[in-house]
Amino acid sequence: MSSSIALSPMLTTNAQGLFNVNSQGYTQGDAQDDPAVKFALAGGVYSAAATSPIWGGIPIQEFSPAASSQPGTNTLGSTISAATGSAAPTGILVYNQAYQGITTPQSTAPLFTPGMSVNYYRFGSGARIPLVIEPASLTIEGQLISTTVYFDYTNNWVTVTQPGTQPALPVKVLNVSTTGNKTVSYSSGTGFANWIYTQNVALCLI
Repeated sequence: MSSSIALSPMLTTNAQGLFNVNSQGYTQGDAQDDPAVKFALAGGVYSAAATSPIWGGIPIQEFSPAASSQPGTNTLGSTISAATGSAAPTGILVYNQAYQGITTPQSTAPLFTPGMSVNYYRFGSGARIPLVIEPASLTIEGQLISTTVYFDYTNNWVTVTQPGTQPALPVKVLNVSTTGNKTVSYSSGTGFANWIYTQNVALCLI
């Protein structure tokens, strides 16, 4: 019997799932890396009049900074509010470089509350942003990327069915992912937002 430990110095291994040759799926509101558009990332302040938090992958409306009696208070950027079905959105909120998002053990997806700084891309920037897509709208897969889509503000997802007279979402759907996605599930009852892994995602060029 030897007191030395037998080993093979050339043998490598890894715990299951830590390292993969390839991966698939997207994270909602996490704009894809692109040197051509990264400088189009904009910042603003989530409206103090908002009544609920906001998170990445949600359409927003941007308002130019309001004049203030206190010099310097409008240097933080535009005023941002969550878009609604009655008014066309101007961009999409993203998690990119938004390290100030609030998480807790009970609410693991970053949330932004009224008065906080938020980051977003405007429509026309060329950013590619993953958004949740309605399960019934997966028929868009394999279709023209310019197929008309809308945003359902009740379920917070992209849909091919027009809600009322709502205008189309000005995006092109480049890809649809049905597995490996990470999306946000928000409960207005608890105020918590958590990551879930069962939803479908559309990669949208905005």
